[in-house]
Amino acid sequence: MPPSLAERLRKAGIRHYDELIHDQKKDWLVKNFKAEGAAPAYPVNVSRLMRNLVWQMKERVSSGEKPFNELVRTYWYMYIKSTLARAGALSAETDQYKQLTENIVAMVKDFTLLSYKDIGFRDENAANKRIGVNTNIIPFSEKLGHFNYLADLNKQYNVSAIALGGQPSVMNVEYFVDDLKKAKSGPELVDRPKVFAMPEAAGSKFNLKRSFYLYSIVDYDSSGWIIRDAFINNLRHYKIKNTKVYDLINPDMLTPKEILLARYPIRAGADMEAKNKKWLADVEARHYKNQKYLVEDLPSGKKKLYGLEAEAIATARITEKLKEVMLPVIGGNEEALKIYEMKNLNQAIKDLIIFKLTHPEETL
Repeated sequence: MPPSLAERLRKAGIRHYDELIHDQKKDWLVKNFKAEGAAPAYPVNVSRLMRNLVWQMKERVSSGEKPFNELVRTYWYMYIKSTLARAGALSAETDQYKQLTENIVAMVKDFTLLSYKDIGFRDENAANKRIGVNTNIIPFSEKLGHFNYLADLNKQYNVSAIALGGQPSVMNVEYFVDDLKKAKSGPELVDRPKVFAMPEAAGSKFNLKRSFYLYSIVDYDSSGWIIRDAFINNLRHYKIKNTKVYDLINPDMLTPKEILLARYPIRAGADMEAKNKKWLADVEARHYKNQKYLVEDLPSGKKKLYGLEAEAIATARITEKLKEVMLPVIGGNEEALKIYEMKNLNQAIKDLIIFKLTHPEETL
């Protein structure tokens, strides 16, 4: 049996407070969130204080207060930073905003206590995603620079798309999945009168258990694949678990001569050893024929690894590959496309009826 809410709150060090935590003075904050240990860095346990502040905001919204409707960074400045300063726990050396975001992720994923929309945080990545009729077909990129290309794919093939802008946040993926679920069988038509209801089949419940086809445009190195894997992991957290991934940036997309011109050494060192080893095992399992141009055997017996920037492969070449690996999948979604076309036809009929009713002189 999964742990109860009370058990999860206790494990996270969270409880209900009648007082507004962010309004309290230092003595109260230290009394309720006193740091443990012989020589603590701060008078209060910073993580526990942050978690309780976030939970109290969730409680306030759940009880009927207006959702926060601001960025997480705005929440940091309005509630967290000022409280830490009052408690004598604000640091100039530690990135405490990052600490806040990590604690929220823990509350969302590890303790499953809330979602970002429970508080009403704004989606900071809202401009860098599109939802298509082929909702479950998703080209995605590591860098925002590829978003215009992804938007073109959305228009041309009616697929969904998202540019992550680096390490994908759990919040961005939560809102992306929410948008996928709202799309159902296709995008809603806007700025048109709604006269007749569509058949139930046209708005059927979105199935998260279906296959999702992901087309990855990330740097071909250990860091790029960490971003790739984090996106897939976050999708799994939001119940999209049946994913099939095609990595568009790989050495077989270039000639050996092009690889030697474009490759760059992947950062090595003790902190990268485990990451690089895992990445190498992952890509070698794919048996790319040109992978040999990205591994160099050193006299010491170690291997020097090279990577490829996502930009090393022209989008025209990526498009040609998508015609090979994505278009056959789109062909399997004809039912969704037919429903979408039916909705368009139905809307056109409605518009014609409205026009004839409101412009009878034009029909004589």
